[in-house]
Amino acid sequence: MKIEIAIDRSLVLPVPFKKAAPLLTDIETTIGRFPNLRKLTRLSDDTWFWEMKTMGVRVAKVAHDVSYAARYRYDAKQQRVSFEPVRGHGNALISGHFALAEVSGGTEFSFSVRGTLDEVPIPLLYRPIAPKFISGKFTVLIERFLERTREAISA
Repeated sequence: MKIEIAIDRSLVLPVPFKKAAPLLTDIETTIGRFPNLRKLTRLSDDTWFWEMKTMGVRVAKVAHDVSYAARYRYDAKQQRVSFEPVRGHGNALISGHFALAEVSGGTEFSFSVRGTLDEVPIPLLYRPIAPKFISGKFTVLIERFLERTREAISA
C-alpha cells in the first residue's frame, strides 16, 4: 500500500537568528537530530540516504522500515534548505524544506515534508485507518525533531 504524507510544523527557538543560522549551513548535523534515524549515509556532497528504525506496531502487522535518499539545497536569500527525493534509493520519496525567520522573541524554525511511502505492508483490516496512523507517527517524529533542535540550539 502507498501512504501519502504532508506535514507542516514550526516552533520558535529562543535564540537570535545569528545563533540559529548554522541549522541551515550544517545540514548533516541538523538532519542527524531526527528521531528514529538508524543510519544516515552521505551519498555525495549534498545527498544523504536515510534508514529509519521500524515505524508502526509489529504486533498488529503494521510496521515498516522507511528508507530514502534526498538531495539538499541551501538558499541563503530565503534562509531555507529544500530537499528533493533521489529516485532509486529506498522505499519512499520524500521532499520538503526547513527554514528560519526572525520573529519577536527569537527565531522561527519551520519544517515541511511531503512524500510517498511505498510498499507499506498493511493488513486489509487496517487499510482504512493506516494513512492517518502512519501520518500521525511521522508528525510525532517531526515534533520531536523540532524539540531536539530547540534543545541543541539553546544549550
